[in-house]
This record gives sequence, structure tokens and C-alpha cells, in this order.
Amino acid sequence: MIYLVIIAAALALCFAAFNYITVRRMPEGNEKMQEIASAIRIGANAFINYEYKVLYTVVAIVAVIMAVVTTWHAAVALIIGAVMSGCAGFIGMKIATYANIRVANRAWETKDIGKTVKVAFQGGSVMGLCVGGFALLGIFLVYVIFGLAMGQLKITEATYVNLLGLRFCPFTMTLSGYALGCSMVAMFNRVGGGIYTKAADMGADLVGKTEAHIPEDDPRNPATIADNVGDNVGDVAGLGSDLLESFVGAISSGIILAYHMFSKSLAEGTGMSAGLLNSLILFPLVFVSIGLIACCIGIAFLLFKKNMSHDPHKDLNASTYVASGMTIILGFLVSLLVFRSYDAASLSAILGFSCGWLSPWIAAAVGVVAVQSYEKPRPRLAGRPRADHHAGHGLGHEVLHGSLRDSGRRYHCCLLRLRHVRRGDGCHGYAVLCHCHRLRGYLRPDLRQRRRHCGNVRSGA
Repeated sequence: MIYLVIIAAALALCFAAFNYITVRRMPEGNEKMQEIASAIRIGANAFINYEYKVLYTVVAIVAVIMAVVTTWHAAVALIIGAVMSGCAGFIGMKIATYANIRVANRAWETKDIGKTVKVAFQGGSVMGLCVGGFALLGIFLVYVIFGLAMGQLKITEATYVNLLGLRFCPFTMTLSGYALGCSMVAMFNRVGGGIYTKAADMGADLVGKTEAHIPEDDPRNPATIADNVGDNVGDVAGLGSDLLESFVGAISSGIILAYHMFSKSLAEGTGMSAGLLNSLILFPLVFVSIGLIACCIGIAFLLFKKNMSHDPHKDLNASTYVASGMTIILGFLVSLLVFRSYDAASLSAILGFSCGWLSPWIAAAVGVVAVQSYEKPRPRLAGRPRADHHAGHGLGHEVLHGSLRDSGRRYHCCLLRLRHVRRGDGCHGYAVLCHCHRLRGYLRPDLRQRRRHCGNVRSGA
């Protein structure tokens, strides 16, 4: 079943390449639009190339330190993680600079919101698919090279001793090194690009609007171009690397918790077998793989849809529901195949799986339901004049009040998750639940990216 991981990664990356090429072949619009888009693209490429030179110098230094402090396996895994996260961010930034102008041109040519959303979604899906694909590709390499080929999976106790005399479980340390490499790239992209775009935004506002009296987002202001460059680097590349880091962290936590539960079982004498440990390690990997495949189908459902409606949220939700439904159904089969050989009494006594082999699937289903609850219509702003006593206090007050009312539903979602942790399958199930939130992240990157598309090309359109 472990080879399902590389199949899912290959499928996602091939689908991303298809969408990348398709978007590149679309027309870019008139000369003025192409000139503005070219300036943004050149600036984004220059920024991220210089940033990555500094970033990977730091990665190399940290890898050397990790080789001394932990193991050389963790150092190599850190480099793998940094490369995977960097590739996802770089490709996502590249497609954003190409898709921006094509989204604006499609809107200008067709005056059809459905066709425009499809282009934006196809461009944004490249980032999402690369995030899931590169994350699983890196995990597969770590699992096969260090876990299987070098036998780290067989060492279940903290018996490995490094050069400094520290004892730890080798595979969990190697996996942590991979996650750390992903985190380093995410931090550089998020912080570096974020600082750049905020500085450019302030410069554009202060100099352009205040001193030169140039309208906001006018391409005649160089700081406006710089602001859009930062948006592509910080909010697109940074967002993709950040999501990949969170995704890898959620998977790693489930595997590390499995090792912790095995050690605890040995100490308490509850009888957890090595086979059950391998099942706990395998389940998160297989589950996110079938989730990524479901996301590919959900994306294809929207992209190959002939007639888009004039309600983008409806079409985007339909894509999400298709992927979520398939994830729940396939997750049930995965849970059955992985844990069916263990009786419910032993799973409950050793792991706290009160529902037996169904417990991990219940955790996944709760995660999907909790995510979908965020898609319900937001509470209306309190500023509607017909019945709200908050009206008249200003727009900022009304927005804040609406946000506070909206947070109530999120609070109930959190209670639902915590209740499941108490009655369902404990910490390992909660880690599986977190995977569902990561799966939605790379199914729907368009929500954040489409806003950037509009900001980057609105003056050219």
C-alpha cells in the first residue's frame, strides 16, 4: 500500500504540469497588459532567485549542524524537505505570474465570470497540486530510503546513539529533519516576501498617493509593481511553502505519535505489536494519498465542466464536495484494510480506539465535516438597518461584530473535535483529523490566489 503514496504524488504533479501548460497557452491580452505583467514577472523572478540563494546557503549550514547534533540522515532529510518546499513555492510563483494576466484578459474578452473563474482556478490548482505532490514525494523518499532501505523502521526504541551521546529513535528524528527543511523554506518565503510586499505597499501609498497624487495601484508608480511582485513571492510562493510545511507536519505528528504509543505500550505492558505500529505509520500516508487523488478528481470536475454558473462559490463548493465525499468513502476502505486484522477490544485497550477500526475513519469524517462547516454562508454584517442595534457605529465596528458572531460556529467545530478526541481514538486520531484540513488547503488555493490575480492586473485590465 505504500506505493499508493508515489502514485498519488505522480498523479498530482502530472496534473499540475498539464494545467501549467494549458494556462501558458492562453492569450495574454493587449500590449499594455503584457508590459505590466512582464514587469511583475521579471521582478518576482529576480526576487525569488536571490532569496533562494540566501535561503539554501542557510539550509546547508543548518544541515551541517544537524549532522553533528543529531544524525547525517536527518541532515539529508532536511535538504530533501527544503528542496521539495522550494520547488512547490517556485512553481506556484511562476504560474501565478503567468495566470494573472490571462485571468484579466479572459474577463476582458468574455465578460463572463464563470469562464474567468475557471482560468483562475486552473492557475491556482497548479500551486495546490504541487504542494500535495512534492510533500508526498519527499515523504516517500524518506520512508523508502531511510525507513526501508536503511532499516530505521525496525528500530522502535530510542537505542540509536549519535556522536554527542544522545539517544533517540532514528526514523522519527529523520522525519523531523524533513519537516524542519520544509519549515525553513516556508519561513523565508513567508517572512521575506511579506516584508518586501508590505514595504512596497507602504511606499506606493505614501509616495504615490500622498506626494505624487497617483491613484492607487496605478502602474505608473514603480512601488505598485514592486507591491505586486511581493504579492507573488510572499502570498503565493510563501503560502504554498507554508501549506506544504503544515501538511508535512500533520503527517509527521501522526507517525511520531505512533512511535510514542508503542514505547508507552512497552512500558505499561499493554501488548502493542510491531505490526500494529507499522499499521499506525502506514495509515496517515495512505489516507493523505487517497485524499490527494480525490482532490485531483475534484479539481478535474470543475475544470472539465462545460457550463459554469454565474455563482463562483457554488461551483467551487461543488468541486470541494466531490473531493470530500470521495475522501470519506475511500478513507473508510483504507481504515478497513489497514486495521481489520485487529480486534476491537485490543484496539480500544491499547490505543483508545473505542470504535475499533472505525475510529480513524470517524476522525477523518469529523475533520471533513468541520472543514465544510466553514463553507456555510457567513453571518450577515450587523450594519443592515432593519433590525440591528449596532448599526450606526461605523463600518469597522460592524465588520468586527460580524467576525465575532462568525467565530461562534468555529468554536462549536472545535468542541466537536475535542469531544471526538475524548470519546473516539485519542491523539493519533486527532492527528488524522488534521490531515483533512490540509487536504482542503491544496484543493482550494484559488480562494487566496484569485484575490491576488485581481490586484496584480486590475490596472492592466
